[in-house]
Amino acid sequence: MVKPGAERRTHPRMRTQLLVQHAADGAPVLDYATDLSQGGLFIKTQTPRAAGTTVQVQFAPWRDARLVVALCQVARVTSEGMGAQFIDLDDESRQALNAALA
Repeated sequence: MVKPGAERRTHPRMRTQLLVQHAADGAPVLDYATDLSQGGLFIKTQTPRAAGTTVQVQFAPWRDARLVVALCQVARVTSEGMGAQFIDLDDESRQALNAALA
């Protein structure tokens, strides 16, 4: 049993401010991720997708870095935005993410 307020995430989060492109109703939207982990990211947005839906995201973990391109599932929606869990990353994107979190 998980205690109320207990941390349930498998991967530690890194606070960040990354520009992230994602799609809302088919149109690309630029917002900022406020945290990042091996498991996903939280996107501060006025246009969150519904929990359970999939969204493609892309971001550069640092200046001039290779873009991380990932298919995500929206795990939660808050008044601030949406938490997105990575469900598909290619090898190069996984390597860039690992380097950013090292």
